Amino acid sequence: MPNRRKRAVRQNSTKVACAPLRREITVDDVIKDLLDLFSYLGLDAGRLASRVANLDPAALAAGRLYPHASAIGELLRAWHQDPEYLDDSGLPSPIKMHTRRRSFRVLADKTVPDMNPGTLLRELERIGAVTIDSNGHIRVHMRSIPVYEDKHLAIQHTLLSLDGFIRTLRHNLNSAASNSDQLFHRVAWNGDLDPGELPALKIRVKRHAQGFLESCDNWMTGRSESSMRKSKNRRKPLQVSVGVYLSIDAN
Repeated sequence: MPNRRKRAVRQNSTKVACAPLRREITVDDVIKDLLDLFSYLGLDAGRLASRVANLDPAALAAGRLYPHASAIGELLRAWHQDPEYLDDSGLPSPIKMHTRRRSFRVLADKTVPDMNPGTLLRELERIGAVTIDSNGHIRVHMRSIPVYEDKHLAIQHTLLSLDGFIRTLRHNLNSAASNSDQLFHRVAWNGDLDPGELPALKIRVKRHAQGFLESCDNWMTGRSESSMRKSKNRRKPLQVSVGVYLSIDAN
């Protein structure tokens, strides 16, 4: 018999390619991992659970704030996409804090109006996303932020990712597997990867995922702006995210 490649691509929980079975994961394993994660983040999971269980869903929704990490990401995205803020090569132009037309304050007010521009600039400078030269020009150095270099951003990003992943699975469980209403969910896994290949895999995922996510971001931004121009009675917008992750089972 020919050797079977020890790899699979999964949609939801349905195996679509032959592969050795992964180790069994129980509900207790997942709950323990979540409790360990919350403990590591400095969150009291017991108090959180009891408080949320007693809250009305409307009260939960009303208490949500615009995520800090999302605010920073919105500004970086706009700086890399808005033609008014690009140079002749299509790269983000250096800008000053205050000018009449093209300035950091104008960009901040346009993309994240609920956040103070000065606070936003200090945060971007602190995490290395921008630098300010002696002439006051602000230069951007990244399109996406390294959230895991800052504990506050890391906590927000982790909770947002967990919440989004759970919502995707809940949505797919409530619709037929062949239904076009299913949200995209695929996982490629390998049960026999040489540890020495991990650095190359990380580079591969980082390189290809960044381009893929930026293309999705550009497409969604273009559609959003087009919809706003075309319709006066625009439907309530959706919050949508597309993510890529790499996980390693230490066992």
